[in-house]
Amino acid sequence: MGARRFDRRRIERRLRGALAEARFFLFGFRVVVRPALALLVAAVAGTLVLRHVGAAPSWRRSAYAAYGMLMGSLGELPRQPAAQLVAVVLPVVGLLFVAEGVVKLGISAFRKADNPLVWIPMLASTSRKHIILCGLGTVGYRVLEELLALDEQVFVIERNPTAEFVSLARSKGAEVLIGDARAEDQLRLMNLDKARAIIIATNDDLANLEIAMDVREMHAHIPIVLRLFDQRLADKVGHVIGIELSVSTSKLAAPLFACAALDKRVVGTHRLGEILLVVLQLDPGPGSPLVGCSVGDVVTRHAITVVALETAAGWDAHPAPTRTIMPGRKLQILLPGGRVHETVTWG
Repeated sequence: MGARRFDRRRIERRLRGALAEARFFLFGFRVVVRPALALLVAAVAGTLVLRHVGAAPSWRRSAYAAYGMLMGSLGELPRQPAAQLVAVVLPVVGLLFVAEGVVKLGISAFRKADNPLVWIPMLASTSRKHIILCGLGTVGYRVLEELLALDEQVFVIERNPTAEFVSLARSKGAEVLIGDARAEDQLRLMNLDKARAIIIATNDDLANLEIAMDVREMHAHIPIVLRLFDQRLADKVGHVIGIELSVSTSKLAAPLFACAALDKRVVGTHRLGEILLVVLQLDPGPGSPLVGCSVGDVVTRHAITVVALETAAGWDAHPAPTRTIMPGRKLQILLPGGRVHETVTWG
């Protein structure tokens, strides 16, 4: 059922993307309307002049002659001075208008990467349940990587066009709009009303707060995940403006740094109130007490949780209780930080 829902979401996203492609292509053709109208006006004006001065015997031939001049077919130079002027000017005018239309059409319709201010809002307007990410610094880019790994559609707003991760993010399939997320119109361009959530992760706490307050003012119910450096500030603003998760990156990183300094096997931490849970990655050798035990035995005997078990095909994140732990096969376990010393001989 989960895979079917996942496939349905992917198909729906592709259909919405195709709709955005079609709208963008039509936008490209709309760009040439002005040059086309200018060509028409020039052709009509040339026809009127040629017919008025008698350079052609009929309206049909006057129109054909004007059309030929616009397309660069000079033909024989008319005798009348006014007609001669038209014959010289119209080909130049036609060339300029055609060139303008072709260039604009090429940029707008066939090179979306060269016109992100049109393409990205157009794609966002057809999207549903997407994620908006504000800020593409080191933290923002790591968040983006995780979201893309979960196959989420992400729209990024980054103020600095030369930021380190802009090109890399685009190469991974993220839509990056260069702009200031503190401007409300930038958020609306990302179809904020239909987004699943917004993650605010710039390097500026005050800017993050300003964006969060603007988002809450525009949309009362969209989930907001806010990055702040100061944990006390994070705790306060979460309650004041109704943010679902206000996170201090320094508080998140501190337990991991401390535990990793004490034991190199630490790969992750999680705090439940006052309880610090630690994820250890073990590499049990032949003498380890874990070798030969099943996953269920490890849970029963040692009261720890086996998070994942390495297999020939990769990591198994849901190992069956009957799976046997083999030497040379890594595993990850979850246990309280105070019990890490018990695992010294495990691998």
